Amino acid sequence: MEPTRILIVDDEPSTAEMFSLMLEGAGYQTSVVHGTGTAIRAIRQQKPDLVVVDVMMPGVSGLEFCRFVRREPGLEDLPVVIVSAKGQDEDVEAGMQAGADAYLKKPLTKVELLEGLQRALGRRSE
Repeated sequence: MEPTRILIVDDEPSTAEMFSLMLEGAGYQTSVVHGTGTAIRAIRQQKPDLVVVDVMMPGVSGLEFCRFVRREPGLEDLPVVIVSAKGQDEDVEAGMQAGADAYLKKPLTKVELLEGLQRALGRRSE
């Protein structure tokens, strides 16, 4: 069985690399991009099974990116997990209203990341 492909979208290279190492250690296949503009191209080319995206990024935010994915034909069912340092209740609510399948607060552990991904993948397969 082919490993689950995850696209990581974060403007902080060290954070993206840390997530990539966590996920690859758990058997996922990852690729990393450092902006939402390149993320759209990467989704179309790589056809990931799930996207992990930060909220606070230059240009298009992770929330706007999530709204775009939900409106885009052929992508509307792609699981999206938001990971953000913005962890107030209203931030989480905004992320979920934007169409996220899970909203995880930084800093987070490997276990929290993996549980969030499993929840998101499970929601989309129901």
